[in-house]
Amino acid sequence: QARKSAWWPSAALGIRMGKDKGAGAGGKAAAAKAKSEAAAVAAAKEKGVEMMECRHILVEKHSKALEILEIINSGKMGFNEAAREYSIDKAGKSGLLGWKRRNELDQDFWNAALEVPEGKYTQEPVKTQYGYHIIMVQGRK
Repeated sequence: QARKSAWWPSAALGIRMGKDKGAGAGGKAAAAKAKSEAAAVAAAKEKGVEMMECRHILVEKHSKALEILEIINSGKMGFNEAAREYSIDKAGKSGLLGWKRRNELDQDFWNAALEVPEGKYTQEPVKTQYGYHIIMVQGRK
């Protein structure tokens, strides 16, 4: 599989929802849902998001993050369970960071989270100074 030169936002962050992997979801309904989610993300960015409630899974290696994504996407484990099992950040339960402002998060983390519709998570690991994150956005204010 060809690797993209930029890991960053929309193109590289294929985004999925917990158990709804989009497989088999067909035609117009799936396209309308994707368009609606993209519009919600754009509206949130346009109005200026002040805070986001996020969960994350933090690991040291890119390969480990990809392995965890495969486990979650296959349905073998949910996001929260994977966070408890694999994340090296044990500060939050099930990866919960809570409500955070822009200045409380790494800028790369914040920017990647802006691209994720609420209730979904990144499909590519996000690199920050702390390691590699899989980010789930639960809410925005």
